[in-house]
Amino acid sequence: SITMGGKAKPTKHTSKEIAKKVFEANVNRGGGGAGAAARQDAKCGFKCYVCLCQQPSEKSLQIHFDAKHPKETLDIEKARVA
Repeated sequence: SITMGGKAKPTKHTSKEIAKKVFEANVNRGGGGAGAAARQDAKCGFKCYVCLCQQPSEKSLQIHFDAKHPKETLDIEKARVA
């Protein structure tokens, strides 16, 4: 007699997926109340004077400006944070 194989039922969660969820639940990503101090002390040398978004470097500000404010012209001195 010919026997048929089992149905191809996918497993609900793989061990890799469960391990990833456990890891992400237990690692501090700097968000929430616990990370507030770290976010305040971030090394931000530049601030976009159009949208007030903080940027760590001149290059980052240039990339941000080209992407978000293409019609504006960038003035680095105006964006520098003292």
